[in-house]
Amino acid sequence: MKSKPARKSQRKQRPYDNSKRSENDRARGGVSPAATSPALRGFPSPRLNIPINGRILYRDFCRQLASQLNPGVEPRSDWELLKLAYERMTGDLADVYAFLDKELLEDVDLQGSVEIVQRCCAKALDNYIEPTGYKPLPGEVNPFVHIRPIPDTKYSIRLFPGSFTDAEYCLDFIDSATGEPVNSPFEFELFAGPGETNTPWLSLPIAMKLRSIENAHGIRTQDIRPGEEKFILRDGQMCVLTRPGKPKIRFTVPIRQKAKSAEEVEDAIVLDFPKILQVDP
Repeated sequence: MKSKPARKSQRKQRPYDNSKRSENDRARGGVSPAATSPALRGFPSPRLNIPINGRILYRDFCRQLASQLNPGVEPRSDWELLKLAYERMTGDLADVYAFLDKELLEDVDLQGSVEIVQRCCAKALDNYIEPTGYKPLPGEVNPFVHIRPIPDTKYSIRLFPGSFTDAEYCLDFIDSATGEPVNSPFEFELFAGPGETNTPWLSLPIAMKLRSIENAHGIRTQDIRPGEEKFILRDGQMCVLTRPGKPKIRFTVPIRQKAKSAEEVEDAIVLDFPKILQVDP
């Protein structure tokens, strides 16, 4: 989010845990998966109802966050909606609203007026975002969520969509029987490289070992909250999962394409020549 309430650097004791949040994280719009993953700020990621195309009004996104992080606390303004969406409150309702009133006054003092603060918040909330990293519910029916069992284990690989614009897909491991996500259920390494040819967003034609979002942000695997581990892939990438003493598992990440409208469909005759011909050695 580009516009957000300015904040003072020194604060008195607060009725919530905010010790690990940076200034730039306070009202981010879900562009960066790391910035928007509540698991990176000390509490479990909520399970959100994200539309199947991955695009959601930021206001609706924040309402879901706020209702799960602060159940029973009704935001009285757009400014409070942003605050409740990203900061867990404690104490009774009177304490929470008193704290919010005090925080708002500090932001108003810095920005000049309540109208300016609320206008900036409303402008941000009325944008559409494409959040990456929020996991679907177990058993959720979504044509963009794909699950495949891993041979000789009770676990499966799950692919679920992230930002369509940035061609991001996510991977995690789930219990095949329950659908619940699990962290690194066995020893493995995950590699990704270029796959399909029509993928200009895969600019580097090299293979690389992938780390989870959490590992990339300095969180050790054993310290990741249960079920929160996830990996960021790209549409069209070819991936290889290796396990000691087991055959490699190879798969290609689906490619999402925007459906063409009737006006965009070219009026032409298509000749169907073969694309690939096998030649004996």
